[in-house]
This record gives sequence, structure tokens and C-alpha cells, in this order.
Amino acid sequence: MNRKISGVILLAVFVSFFLGCSERGSKEEAKEKPKQDSVQRKEAIDFTLTDLDNVERTLSAQKGSVVVVDFWATWCPPCKVEIPYLKNMYDSYKDQGLVMWGVGLDDEAKLRKFAGDFEINYPILVGTRALGQQYDVQGIPTTFIFDKSNRIAFKHVGFAAGMEKSFEEEIKQLLNE
Repeated sequence: MNRKISGVILLAVFVSFFLGCSERGSKEEAKEKPKQDSVQRKEAIDFTLTDLDNVERTLSAQKGSVVVVDFWATWCPPCKVEIPYLKNMYDSYKDQGLVMWGVGLDDEAKLRKFAGDFEINYPILVGTRALGQQYDVQGIPTTFIFDKSNRIAFKHVGFAAGMEKSFEEEIKQLLNE
């Protein structure tokens, strides 16, 4: 009996690790994938946040670029797995017009230490709960990929190995539009 309970607990921990860190269940949202027809894309909610270098970053100022905005936290295991892939994608595509921002949902001191420890090579913005609510971030990481017209083209909730291939295909598609 104790072995069965231990097995169920281990399975639950494993599943939650790969689906993302969430305050509420996000299984249905993880399955959701916006349609890619440009008519179907939703206009982004504009925002301005300050990064760790005290530079204000405004989404609407990025029109003409493909923008990846990744909502994450320092305590989230899938976020720690995702970040090295994001760093590599940023290095590969920044010269082609890719903008990447990490929106950290922690206090600035924790974000600063984490960004240094992980040698994050793209701007880390200090996020707000209000922005997360505006974008309906229910689990982290939640990654939005915006097209060159500041419309939400793709949304991903959670992260597991292999998802980076979808990210890269989507980024390439949008860069070529």
C-alpha cells in the first residue's frame, strides 16, 4: 500500500515538473494553440517594464521585430530547463531581428542573482502580477511569440525537452514573414 502511494506521489511530481509550475491547472491551456492565420492573430496588450540594467522596454516599440516574451520565476524547475534553449535561440536569431525578453515574476534581487548564475544573454524585465493577469498567465513558464505587427502568434504554457524545436520553427516562420 505504501509503495503504491509513493508511486502515485512520484508520478504527480514528475507530471507537474514537465507541465510547468502553475497556481491553477493549465492542462487545457497547454493544449491551446492559437491559429496561425494572420487574420486570427490577436493584437498584443502593450506594456513597458524596466530591465535589470534599468532600461525601459516597451513592446509596441518593437514593431518590425519578432519578439519572444517568456514569463518565468527563479523557483520554477521547467523555467530552469527552458532558459538555456532560449539563450541559444537568441544567439542564433538576434541578428535576423529577434528580440527576446524574460519577464521575471520574482523580486529584483533574486532575478539579478539568477540571471548572473545562468549567464542569461537577453534582457530580463522585472515583471508585475498585473501584467501576468493581463496576459492570462496561469502557469509558468508561459512564452508568447509576437509577430512583426505586435500580434500574438504563438503561446506556450510549460516546457519539456523537445518544445524548443517548435519554438525555433515558429520563430523562423515569423522572421520570414
